[in-house]
Parts: sequence; C-alpha cells; structure tokens
Amino acid sequence: MADWRVLVADDEPYVVLAISEVLEGLPASVLTAPDGEAALRVARAVRPDLILLDVKMPGLDGFQVAAALKKDPVTTGIPLVFFSALGAPSEKVRGLELGAEDYVTKPIDAEELKARVRTILRRNRPSKRPSVAGSGRLQAVSLASLVGTLEAERRTTRLLLSRGEERGEIVLVDGHIAQATQGPRQGEAAVYELLSWTDGSFQMAAVDPAQQMGGEVAAPNQGLLLEAMRRREQVDGLKARLAVVQGPLRVPEAVRDAMARQSARALSALVALLDGARVLDQVLAHSPFDAWGTLKILLRLLTIGALDTGAPDAERRGGLRLKVGVPIEYQSLGLWQESATFNLSTWGVFIRTATPLQPGENVILRFRLPEQTQPTRAMGRVVWSNTDPAKWGGTGMGIQFLDLSPGQREAIERHLANLVALQLIADTETQ
Repeated sequence: MADWRVLVADDEPYVVLAISEVLEGLPASVLTAPDGEAALRVARAVRPDLILLDVKMPGLDGFQVAAALKKDPVTTGIPLVFFSALGAPSEKVRGLELGAEDYVTKPIDAEELKARVRTILRRNRPSKRPSVAGSGRLQAVSLASLVGTLEAERRTTRLLLSRGEERGEIVLVDGHIAQATQGPRQGEAAVYELLSWTDGSFQMAAVDPAQQMGGEVAAPNQGLLLEAMRRREQVDGLKARLAVVQGPLRVPEAVRDAMARQSARALSALVALLDGARVLDQVLAHSPFDAWGTLKILLRLLTIGALDTGAPDAERRGGLRLKVGVPIEYQSLGLWQESATFNLSTWGVFIRTATPLQPGENVILRFRLPEQTQPTRAMGRVVWSNTDPAKWGGTGMGIQFLDLSPGQREAIERHLANLVALQLIADTETQ
C-alpha cells in the first residue's frame, strides 16, 4: 500500500516516468502534471505530501508555481523540492527562498533522489496515513481530499453524501471510484456534481455486491479530480454568458420532439426541461448533467438560436439558424448563381459569397432539403451585405424570405431541429 502521495511536475514525459519509477519503491503513489497550471490544479485538489517541481516548464515555471502554492492556505504547508538542469547558485538560492526543502540538479541520481525524498516525507509527516473517520462534514474534509485518502488506503466502501434534501453516493473499489449517482445524474456527471459541494455531510457504509446501483465510472481518480476543478473554475463565466436569457428557458417544440426521437436519453431529458416552465437554477437542479455540462449545452442552443432569449427582437432573428450542407440557387436580374452551403433559418438565409448583391434587391431562392421531394422556391430581399473580408463573418449577404408558406416554414424548422439534436449528441460525446 502506498503511504505517501508525491506530485511530479515536468513537461518532459520521460523524466516524469523515470522519477515515478524511482519513487514507487518508497512506497509512494505518484501524481503527475505536464505544466505549471496543471500542477496547481492537482495540488489544490489532492493536497499531496510532497511536490517535485521542474524549474523550466511551459506557462507557469516552477518558481511561479511555488510562489502560488505558498500564498494559498490550502497548499502552503506542502513541502517542495525543485529539480532542474539550472545549477547556478543564484537559482538554488531563489528556490530555497521560495520555501523549498531542497534543490536537486539534473541529471538526477536515482538513489540520491529517493533518499532525499524519503527524508523530507518522514520529517514532515508520519509514514502511516491516519484512517479517515466513518462520517463527517464536507466543510471540514473536502470530498476531493476524502477520495484521495480512501485511494491511498485502497478502501472499498460506499460513500453516502447529503446536502439539505440532496443525496449522492459514490462506490470505491480498492480506492478507485467505480460508481456514482446524484439525483438525476449518473457516472462521471454525478462525480463532478458531488465534487462541487462545499458543504454537507458524508458517511461510509459497506458495499453490498448484490446492489445494482448503476452509474459506472471508468476514468481514474486523478483525472476526475482535475476535470472537476477545471469545470468549477468555468461555471461562473458560463452563467454570465447566459445572462441574456430573460425568464424561463424554452426551446422550440420541434427541437424537443426531435431530441425525443434520438436514443440519447440524458440529452432528451435535459431538452425536455426547456419547455418554458423553468428558470436556469431549476434546470441546473434537475439536469442529468453536472452544472458545467448543462451550461455548455445551453450555450450551444443559444448560439444557434434554439434557446429563446425573451428579447423583443427574437422574431426578427428568425429563431433556429444553422449551416446546412445543401446547395442553394439564387437569381436577381442576372443568371442563376449557386452556393454549396448556406446558413438557414425560418427568417431567411445567409450566403457566403465574394460578390454579394446590394441591399434592397429582390431575389428568387431555390433549394431542396433532404426530407423534401420538391425544392423550396421563395422570393427574398437582400437586407444587408458585406464586401469586406476583414469583417467578422466574411463576405456575404443576408436575404429575408418574403413569401414563405407556413408549410415551408414548418419543413425548415423540422430540418433544423433534427440537425440540432444530432449536433448536441456529437458535442456531448466530445466533452
């Protein structure tokens, strides 16, 4: 069983591998970080017993990381050791002045490094990690720290968590998170949500092999802890970008229907919540995704015009608007011209072209969506155009429909709704 946790931060993978192999003989479990930013995230999430820092790293260098760690009350007590090819006395002095326990010069002798690390660990804490209490408050022991301790002890246990009326459960097998549930969330989404809790209580219970809880988790603990921290750091910014939405959240019924026809159960459940009956906090509470995942999906819907902002110009914007991969023909006074793709909404189209027509010109439009047996023909008017490729969006023109029939509008909205459903599925698979 590993008695200590040591974080090794270096941008050279072979160095990290070599040091990891040396430290495993202490015994110690090794955490790794490829750069300074990652080192800070791991240190704050896991609070290792020792941090080995390379001086030269991309982004934040080792000295900058050390300064940040010593300023943070969560990490200020973690001992640091620098290792670097820079062996000048001034570099060593700078490292020690930042609070480092030692400064090792590359190339590193394996036995010397092991001896120095063992001495520092023994001096700074006992070799046996105290067993975690069977229950407690998350205000006193964070869930991330609790998971780290249970991993070090290679415990198999059910971790029951509560916060007010909310409940969650994590099953650890040999110290690794194997299953998790929290309200409507399963698997990794439940882990990310639970790791965001800063208050509440926990209690450990025996694992019942006959209990089929679901919510399987495959990612390693360290990856989950780091990803949870990254997501928490972005939540407030994502919420701010959704501030343009006024009142309850709603997407067109066609989008909800299209999503319900897909096999993505979690996405369908989230989109079903967007029926105009719930504000953002209510959607976040009932979503099968964690807060970060939910906000990313909502922002995607907002970007393509599927999420109603409640603003007065919503009708003018035309609702759903997506790029479609079908050709369109358009004609003013001259010959028919063609574009391979265009942006489509029920309000009109945007066509990228180096030779846009002038605003005010009437045009005939013709295109056929995959579901249509006959092409859509409509009159339109150029409402704006851009001939400057340096401007955002590039050269092109916006054309407003003048005589689109209700049936044609319905066909366009249905096609766009199906595209939204497919794109949401693809987006969530890459998150």
